[in-house]
Amino acid sequence: MVQRQDSTDPTGVAAPARLHDSPGNNAGRARIRKANAALQMRYAGATWQEIATALGYPTPRTAMVATEKALERELANADDRDKMRKLAGARLERLIRAVWPKAIDPNHPDQMIAVSKAREVIGQHAKLFGLDAPTEIIVHNPTQAELDAWVARVTAHQMPAVEEYDIIMGEVVGGDESVQA
Repeated sequence: MVQRQDSTDPTGVAAPARLHDSPGNNAGRARIRKANAALQMRYAGATWQEIATALGYPTPRTAMVATEKALERELANADDRDKMRKLAGARLERLIRAVWPKAIDPNHPDQMIAVSKAREVIGQHAKLFGLDAPTEIIVHNPTQAELDAWVARVTAHQMPAVEEYDIIMGEVVGGDESVQA
C-alpha cells in the first residue's frame, strides 16, 4: 500500500478515513506514536503550540485533541490511573518545594503571594489524593425503647433530692418604711 504525505493529517500521512484509528495499519500506528509523543511532551510541560510545532500538527488544537485521545487510552485501566495520580502528585510536590522557601520566609517581599500559591498547590494535592473528602456522619435514629432507657438512666442519676424548706413569717424593717412579707 502506497502512502502519501498529507500536512493536514495529524500523522502527516494520508490514509483512508476508516483506517486512521486502527492500530493494525501504518497510519494508525503512526498516529498513536505521534499522540503518545505529544502526551509525553505535555507531561514535561510543553505548550500546545510547542507540541504542534515539534511534532508537525497543523494547529495547537489538533495537538490537544490527539493528546487527549492518547490520555484516554492511557487511563483505560486502574493501574494507569494510579500511575497518572503518582505523576501528578510528584509534580505538585515539586511545585510546593519550589514555592515553599518564599512562603515561609517572613522577610521575602513576595511571601504573601507565595503563601497563596502554596495553599493552592496543597489544596490540589489534597484533592488529588482524596484528603479533602467529606467526613462521614452517621445519624442514629433511636427506637422508643432506647429513648425510654436513656431517660430512665438520666433521671435516676441526675435528679436532685427535693428538700422542703420551712416557711418563716417575718417583717423586714428598713429606714422609714416597713415591709411585710
